[in-house]
Amino acid sequence: MKTSKFKKILTELKNCNLSRTRVFLATVKEYKLNRVSKYTVKYVNTDEKLEKRLRRILIDKIEFSNEVEEYTPDCPEPETDQVRVIQNAETDFFKILQQIENLNPEVDVIENIDELVKAKAYLIILRNNDGIVAIGYKTLPENWKMKKERGLIPLLFRENRFEDLELENVFSISNSIDFIYYKEILFILSKKEFEYGLNFREGMIEKAHILYQEIENMNLFVNLEVLKQKVGNNQRYLRKLATISNLGYYRNTKFLARLEELNKTKDWKIQFDKKRIVFTEEKIDAILTLLQNKRLHSEVTDEDFDVESVRALN
Repeated sequence: MKTSKFKKILTELKNCNLSRTRVFLATVKEYKLNRVSKYTVKYVNTDEKLEKRLRRILIDKIEFSNEVEEYTPDCPEPETDQVRVIQNAETDFFKILQQIENLNPEVDVIENIDELVKAKAYLIILRNNDGIVAIGYKTLPENWKMKKERGLIPLLFRENRFEDLELENVFSISNSIDFIYYKEILFILSKKEFEYGLNFREGMIEKAHILYQEIENMNLFVNLEVLKQKVGNNQRYLRKLATISNLGYYRNTKFLARLEELNKTKDWKIQFDKKRIVFTEEKIDAILTLLQNKRLHSEVTDEDFDVESVRALN
Protein backbone atom coordinates (compact mmCIF):
# COMPACT_ATOMS: atom_id res chain seq x y z
CA MET A 1 0.00 0.00 0.00
CA LYS A 2 1.35 3.40 -1.02
CA THR A 3 1.85 6.23 1.46
CA SER A 4 -0.90 8.24 -0.28
CA LYS A 5 -3.42 5.52 0.58
CA PHE A 6 -2.26 5.51 4.19
CA LYS A 7 -2.71 9.27 4.19
CA LYS A 8 -6.30 8.88 2.99
CA ILE A 9 -7.03 6.40 5.78
CA LEU A 10 -5.56 8.79 8.37
CA THR A 11 -7.68 11.62 6.96
CA GLU A 12 -10.74 9.39 7.21
CA LEU A 13 -9.91 8.66 10.85
CA LYS A 14 -9.42 12.35 11.59
CA ASN A 15 -12.88 13.05 10.12
CA CYS A 16 -14.60 10.44 12.28
CA ASN A 17 -16.91 11.80 14.97
CA LEU A 18 -15.27 10.14 17.96
CA SER A 19 -16.78 12.40 20.60
CA ARG A 20 -19.86 10.17 20.94
CA THR A 21 -18.06 6.83 20.97
CA ARG A 22 -18.17 4.56 24.00
CA VAL A 23 -14.83 4.29 25.80
CA PHE A 24 -13.32 1.13 27.25
CA LEU A 25 -10.02 0.49 28.98
CA ALA A 26 -8.37 -2.92 28.68
CA THR A 27 -5.04 -4.42 29.74
CA VAL A 28 -2.74 -6.68 27.74
CA LYS A 29 -0.79 -9.46 29.41
CA GLU A 30 1.93 -11.28 27.48
CA TYR A 31 3.20 -14.82 28.04
CA LYS A 32 5.41 -17.22 26.09
CA LEU A 33 4.35 -20.58 24.69
CA ASN A 34 7.15 -22.49 22.94
CA ARG A 35 9.04 -19.16 22.78
CA VAL A 36 6.17 -17.55 20.88
CA SER A 37 4.42 -14.52 22.37
CA LYS A 38 0.78 -14.98 23.31
CA TYR A 39 -1.53 -12.31 24.69
CA THR A 40 -4.44 -12.12 27.10
CA VAL A 41 -6.71 -9.08 27.11
CA LYS A 42 -9.00 -8.12 30.00
CA TYR A 43 -11.22 -5.09 30.41
CA VAL A 44 -11.05 -2.76 33.42
CA ASN A 45 -14.17 -1.06 34.73
CA THR A 46 -13.80 2.73 34.78
CA ASP A 47 -15.79 5.73 35.94
CA GLU A 48 -17.31 8.29 33.59
CA LYS A 49 -14.81 11.03 34.38
CA LEU A 50 -11.87 8.83 33.44
CA GLU A 51 -13.59 7.64 30.26
CA LYS A 52 -13.89 11.24 29.06
CA ARG A 53 -10.20 11.84 29.70
CA LEU A 54 -9.18 8.63 27.93
CA ARG A 55 -11.28 9.55 24.90
CA ARG A 56 -9.73 13.02 24.85
CA ILE A 57 -6.20 11.58 24.95
CA LEU A 58 -6.84 9.43 21.89
CA ILE A 59 -8.71 12.12 19.96
CA ASP A 60 -5.95 14.66 20.62
CA LYS A 61 -3.28 12.28 19.28
CA ILE A 62 -5.34 11.61 16.15
CA GLU A 63 -5.98 15.31 15.53
CA PHE A 64 -2.30 16.17 15.98
CA SER A 65 -1.09 13.47 13.51
CA ASN A 66 -0.63 14.84 10.00
CA GLU A 67 2.44 13.59 8.15
CA VAL A 68 2.53 9.92 7.13
CA GLU A 69 5.51 7.73 6.24
CA GLU A 70 5.73 3.96 6.03
CA TYR A 71 7.48 2.08 8.83
CA THR A 72 10.81 0.43 8.03
CA PRO A 73 13.28 -1.19 10.46
CA ASP A 74 15.77 1.63 9.90
CA CYS A 75 13.39 4.59 9.97
CA PRO A 76 13.96 7.23 12.67
CA GLU A 77 11.49 8.11 15.41
CA PRO A 78 8.47 10.03 14.08
CA GLU A 79 8.63 13.81 14.33
CA THR A 80 6.13 15.75 16.45
CA ASP A 81 3.14 15.61 14.06
CA GLN A 82 4.30 12.57 12.08
CA VAL A 83 3.21 8.93 12.20
CA ARG A 84 4.82 5.80 10.78
CA VAL A 85 2.38 3.32 9.30
CA ILE A 86 2.32 -0.46 8.97
CA GLN A 87 -0.32 -3.07 8.20
CA ASN A 88 -1.77 -4.64 11.33
CA ALA A 89 -1.24 -8.14 9.89
CA GLU A 90 2.54 -7.58 9.80
CA THR A 91 2.65 -7.22 13.59
CA ASP A 92 1.61 -9.07 16.74
CA PHE A 93 -1.28 -6.66 17.20
CA PHE A 94 -3.50 -8.87 15.05
CA LYS A 95 -3.31 -11.46 17.88
CA ILE A 96 -4.41 -8.83 20.39
CA LEU A 97 -7.23 -7.67 18.11
CA GLN A 98 -8.52 -11.24 17.78
CA GLN A 99 -8.73 -11.37 21.57
CA ILE A 100 -10.64 -8.10 21.78
CA GLU A 101 -13.17 -9.12 19.15
CA ASN A 102 -14.12 -12.19 21.21
CA LEU A 103 -14.46 -10.41 24.56
CA ASN A 104 -17.44 -8.93 26.37
CA PRO A 105 -16.53 -5.64 28.10
CA GLU A 106 -19.12 -6.35 30.80
CA VAL A 107 -17.92 -9.88 31.57
CA ASP A 108 -14.23 -10.29 30.70
CA VAL A 109 -12.85 -7.91 33.30
CA ILE A 110 -9.87 -7.73 35.64
CA GLU A 111 -10.78 -9.49 38.88
CA ASN A 112 -8.06 -8.36 41.26
CA ILE A 113 -5.09 -6.04 41.63
CA ASP A 114 -2.56 -8.88 41.30
CA GLU A 115 -3.88 -9.62 37.82
CA LEU A 116 -3.70 -5.93 36.97
CA VAL A 117 -0.03 -5.38 37.77
CA LYS A 118 1.05 -8.25 35.48
CA ALA A 119 -0.13 -6.32 32.42
CA LYS A 120 2.40 -5.27 29.77
CA ALA A 121 0.24 -2.60 28.14
CA TYR A 122 -3.19 -1.05 28.12
CA LEU A 123 -5.66 -0.19 25.38
CA ILE A 124 -8.03 2.74 24.97
CA ILE A 125 -10.85 1.27 22.87
CA LEU A 126 -13.44 3.47 21.17
CA ARG A 127 -16.64 1.76 20.00
CA ASN A 128 -19.85 2.79 18.26
CA ASN A 129 -22.94 0.77 17.38
CA ASP A 130 -21.07 -0.97 14.54
CA GLY A 131 -18.18 -2.12 16.73
CA ILE A 132 -14.59 -1.01 17.31
CA VAL A 133 -13.68 2.29 15.67
CA ALA A 134 -10.15 2.95 16.94
CA ILE A 135 -7.73 1.67 19.57
CA GLY A 136 -4.86 3.42 21.31
CA TYR A 137 -2.02 1.21 22.62
CA LYS A 138 0.36 2.18 25.41
CA THR A 139 3.15 0.10 26.93
CA LEU A 140 3.20 0.28 30.70
CA PRO A 141 6.21 1.41 32.71
CA GLU A 142 7.89 -1.30 34.75
CA ASN A 143 6.21 0.01 37.88
CA TRP A 144 2.70 1.41 37.61
CA LYS A 145 3.00 2.95 41.09
CA MET A 146 5.15 5.84 39.90
CA LYS A 147 3.94 8.86 41.84
CA LYS A 148 3.68 12.50 40.82
CA GLU A 149 5.16 11.83 37.39
CA ARG A 150 4.54 14.65 34.95
CA GLY A 151 2.14 13.73 32.16
CA LEU A 152 0.48 10.89 34.08
CA ILE A 153 -3.13 10.69 35.22
CA PRO A 154 -3.51 9.30 38.77
CA LEU A 155 -5.97 6.43 39.14
CA LEU A 156 -7.30 4.34 42.00
CA PHE A 157 -8.28 0.71 41.55
CA ARG A 158 -11.30 0.42 43.84
CA GLU A 159 -13.94 -2.32 43.80
CA ASN A 160 -12.45 -3.75 40.60
CA ARG A 161 -12.65 -0.55 38.59
CA PHE A 162 -10.47 2.47 37.87
CA GLU A 163 -11.50 5.84 39.25
CA ASP A 164 -9.99 9.19 38.32
CA LEU A 165 -8.30 10.91 41.26
CA GLU A 166 -6.88 14.32 41.94
CA LEU A 167 -4.85 13.63 45.07
CA GLU A 168 -4.40 9.90 45.65
CA ASN A 169 -1.99 8.22 43.25
CA VAL A 170 -2.07 4.47 43.01
CA PHE A 171 -1.72 3.75 39.30
CA SER A 172 -1.05 6.05 36.36
CA ILE A 173 -2.27 6.37 32.80
CA SER A 174 0.01 8.27 30.44
CA ASN A 175 -1.02 11.16 28.22
CA SER A 176 1.04 9.59 25.44
CA ILE A 177 0.17 6.69 23.11
CA ASP A 178 2.55 4.34 21.29
CA PHE A 179 0.35 3.69 18.27
CA ILE A 180 -3.25 3.89 17.05
CA TYR A 181 -5.18 1.11 15.31
CA TYR A 182 -7.76 1.95 12.64
CA LYS A 183 -9.06 -0.20 9.77
CA GLU A 184 -6.23 -2.77 9.78
CA ILE A 185 -3.56 -0.05 9.92
CA LEU A 186 -1.28 0.93 12.81
CA PHE A 187 -0.31 4.59 13.05
CA ILE A 188 2.92 4.66 15.07
CA LEU A 189 3.70 7.64 17.32
CA SER A 190 6.64 6.05 19.15
CA LYS A 191 8.79 3.64 17.14
CA LYS A 192 10.78 2.48 20.17
CA GLU A 193 7.72 1.64 22.28
CA PHE A 194 5.88 0.14 19.31
CA GLU A 195 8.75 -2.27 18.63
CA TYR A 196 9.06 -3.20 22.29
CA GLY A 197 5.33 -3.61 22.83
CA LEU A 198 4.87 -5.90 19.83
CA ASN A 199 8.13 -7.86 20.16
CA PHE A 200 9.75 -6.72 16.94
CA ARG A 201 13.14 -7.84 18.23
CA GLU A 202 12.01 -11.46 18.09
CA GLY A 203 10.73 -10.89 14.57
CA MET A 204 14.06 -9.41 13.52
CA ILE A 205 15.94 -12.39 14.97
CA GLU A 206 13.74 -14.73 12.95
CA LYS A 207 14.25 -12.63 9.83
CA ALA A 208 18.03 -12.73 10.38
CA HIS A 209 18.01 -16.54 10.49
CA ILE A 210 16.01 -16.64 7.25
CA LEU A 211 18.49 -14.23 5.65
CA TYR A 212 21.47 -16.35 6.78
CA GLN A 213 19.93 -19.43 5.21
CA GLU A 214 19.16 -17.65 1.95
CA ILE A 215 22.64 -16.19 1.46
CA GLU A 216 24.21 -19.52 2.38
CA ASN A 217 22.16 -21.17 -0.34
CA MET A 218 23.14 -18.45 -2.83
CA ASN A 219 26.83 -18.74 -1.85
CA LEU A 220 27.31 -14.98 -2.08
CA PHE A 221 29.56 -14.42 0.92
CA VAL A 222 32.63 -15.84 2.62
CA ASN A 223 33.02 -16.12 6.43
CA LEU A 224 29.32 -15.86 7.21
CA GLU A 225 30.06 -17.09 10.74
CA VAL A 226 31.94 -13.84 11.39
CA LEU A 227 28.74 -11.94 10.60
CA LYS A 228 26.56 -14.22 12.76
CA GLN A 229 28.85 -13.81 15.75
CA LYS A 230 28.96 -10.04 15.33
CA VAL A 231 25.18 -9.70 15.03
CA GLY A 232 24.04 -12.16 17.71
CA ASN A 233 20.96 -10.64 19.37
CA ASN A 234 22.22 -7.06 19.02
CA GLN A 235 19.19 -5.01 18.01
CA ARG A 236 21.20 -2.43 16.07
CA TYR A 237 22.70 -5.11 13.82
CA LEU A 238 19.43 -7.06 13.59
CA ARG A 239 17.84 -3.86 12.31
CA LYS A 240 20.49 -3.61 9.61
CA LEU A 241 19.89 -7.22 8.52
CA ALA A 242 16.13 -6.65 8.43
CA THR A 243 16.67 -3.67 6.14
CA ILE A 244 19.05 -5.66 3.92
CA SER A 245 16.46 -8.43 3.67
CA ASN A 246 13.63 -6.01 2.84
CA LEU A 247 15.62 -4.17 0.16
CA GLY A 248 17.07 -7.32 -1.41
CA TYR A 249 19.98 -5.64 -3.21
CA TYR A 250 22.15 -8.68 -2.49
CA ARG A 251 19.98 -10.65 -4.93
CA ASN A 252 20.90 -8.28 -7.77
CA THR A 253 24.05 -9.42 -9.63
CA LYS A 254 24.45 -6.01 -11.29
CA PHE A 255 24.37 -4.31 -7.85
CA LEU A 256 27.06 -6.68 -6.51
CA ALA A 257 29.22 -6.24 -9.61
CA ARG A 258 28.97 -2.45 -9.31
CA LEU A 259 29.82 -2.69 -5.60
CA GLU A 260 33.00 -4.65 -6.38
CA GLU A 261 33.95 -2.14 -9.07
CA LEU A 262 33.52 0.85 -6.75
CA ASN A 263 35.38 -0.96 -3.99
CA LYS A 264 38.43 -0.99 -6.23
CA THR A 265 38.18 2.55 -7.59
CA LYS A 266 37.41 4.13 -4.21
CA ASP A 267 39.75 1.85 -2.24
CA TRP A 268 37.17 0.77 0.35
CA LYS A 269 39.42 -2.20 1.19
CA ILE A 270 36.63 -4.77 1.26
CA GLN A 271 37.87 -8.23 0.30
CA PHE A 272 36.32 -10.24 -2.54
CA ASP A 273 36.93 -13.90 -3.33
CA LYS A 274 35.75 -14.88 -6.81
CA LYS A 275 33.06 -12.17 -6.74
CA ARG A 276 31.98 -13.17 -3.24
CA ILE A 277 32.20 -10.59 -0.43
CA VAL A 278 34.45 -11.69 2.42
CA PHE A 279 33.21 -10.80 5.90
CA THR A 280 35.97 -9.64 8.23
CA GLU A 281 35.65 -8.21 11.72
CA GLU A 282 37.08 -4.87 10.54
CA LYS A 283 34.76 -4.43 7.56
CA ILE A 284 31.41 -5.82 8.76
CA ASP A 285 29.92 -2.37 9.40
CA ALA A 286 31.03 -1.07 6.01
CA ILE A 287 29.68 -4.15 4.21
CA LEU A 288 26.31 -3.90 5.93
CA THR A 289 26.11 -0.21 5.07
CA LEU A 290 26.79 -0.96 1.41
CA LEU A 291 24.26 -3.82 1.28
CA GLN A 292 21.66 -1.37 2.60
CA ASN A 293 22.68 1.06 -0.16
CA LYS A 294 23.49 3.68 2.46
CA ARG A 295 26.88 4.85 1.22
CA LEU A 296 25.88 7.87 -0.80
CA HIS A 297 27.70 10.41 -2.94
CA SER A 298 27.01 14.14 -2.71
CA GLU A 299 26.75 15.80 -6.10
CA VAL A 300 27.24 19.15 -4.39
CA THR A 301 30.45 18.55 -2.43
CA ASP A 302 31.71 15.45 -4.27
CA GLU A 303 31.97 13.59 -0.95
CA ASP A 304 30.80 10.13 0.11
CA PHE A 305 28.68 9.63 3.24
CA ASP A 306 27.38 6.70 5.28
CA VAL A 307 23.83 7.52 6.37
CA GLU A 308 21.38 5.93 8.80
CA SER A 309 18.21 6.36 6.76
CA VAL A 310 17.57 7.04 3.10
CA ARG A 311 14.57 7.99 1.00
CA ALA A 312 14.70 7.97 -2.78
CA LEU A 313 13.62 11.14 -4.58
CA ASN A 314 10.32 10.85 -6.42
